[in-house]
Amino acid sequence: MIRPQPEVAEVIRSCYDEFLERHGKGLTPEQRRTIDDLARCRTAALGGHVLECPQCGHRQISYNSCGNRHCPKCQATASARWLEAQAADLLPVPYFHVVFTLPSDLGPIALHNPRRVYGLLMQAAAETLIELAADPKHLGAKIGVLMTLHTWGQKLDLHPHVHCVVTGGGLSLDESHWVAGSDRFFLPERVLGRVFRGKFLAGLHTAFRRGKLRFPGKLAALADPRRFNHLLSQTVRTNWVVYAKPPWGGPATVLKYLARYTHKTAISNRRLLSLDDDQVTFRWKDYAQGHQWRIMTLDAIEFVRRFLMHVLPSGFVRIRHYGILANCHRREKLKRCRELLGAIPTTDSDLLDSNSPPEREVPVTPTQVCPICGAGRMIVIEEIPPMTMALAPLAQPDRCFTCDSS
Repeated sequence: MIRPQPEVAEVIRSCYDEFLERHGKGLTPEQRRTIDDLARCRTAALGGHVLECPQCGHRQISYNSCGNRHCPKCQATASARWLEAQAADLLPVPYFHVVFTLPSDLGPIALHNPRRVYGLLMQAAAETLIELAADPKHLGAKIGVLMTLHTWGQKLDLHPHVHCVVTGGGLSLDESHWVAGSDRFFLPERVLGRVFRGKFLAGLHTAFRRGKLRFPGKLAALADPRRFNHLLSQTVRTNWVVYAKPPWGGPATVLKYLARYTHKTAISNRRLLSLDDDQVTFRWKDYAQGHQWRIMTLDAIEFVRRFLMHVLPSGFVRIRHYGILANCHRREKLKRCRELLGAIPTTDSDLLDSNSPPEREVPVTPTQVCPICGAGRMIVIEEIPPMTMALAPLAQPDRCFTCDSS
């Protein structure tokens, strides 16, 4: 008998009690909410609907989903809604894909100060792109940037980086004409890396000086200004990785990219291969060896621990718009861009708020075709109320579950 492919929610349910016993006191409220939401996603705990086929009488139960933004299954629906809105804002110009990566030496600081450090990472990357593009020595134009934060690597390790979709050209500084960029080259990567490094380290040093950074457990030594400054001076001597990929042909290709990256979670369900004897086996792509797929097996508790490392603070906006795409003036600037490019928008629908939390989803719709007779359309005949489940109380953290330190 072939076992069905496991899902992240199933892995969480398989070790839920043991994980909380071992790591529960170190979870943040957001991490605890995520593990609880995924454990209940599309189960009787969240309620649902009874559907029936009027043709053959077949009935089936459809349970509600959790809507958590870290849930691999729920984000597929959120992505589809968001993409439909973004299509109206794409211009008929080439787009570049630029990736800014934080050095591994700064990863532990980011892990314990996610709101501050990840916000600084996105801000520094955006300012770097906008300032260099506006420089007449480079492009001399106002560009648009759509940015999404990823904190993970292929093996669920910590790897903070931002993916940027950047217009290949922009409004002239006086907004009188459109400045077309090169079809093959955006901005020099080494210059991008140096400017990004300077902006980020300056911001991090300011946060330290103002007492805005935490250094718990094994990081306690960095609270000493000399140790902290020494770490920063070490990172200055390294090249920060900024990668500008070749441009895309146009909006259709950009949408395919956005579908892959914007609402991505730390790991997708389709990468999981098996869950046996509390061991999770999954695929990961080895970018250092020609993008080859490899196999990795982790203890279920360790898998969940790594997964929860990438849960963002409540309210943190991980998809942001900058430059001519900034929310405060996006419609005005895009209208001017289209006038200069002689382009007509594909739709006049308003943008969805990509920063708002997704609504709770029902995984099937009343128009689903009956899986038995194939002729009838399933209709909702009964609502199933959520079950009341007793969850373990959330204790105040006294140890960091990511590094097992006080």
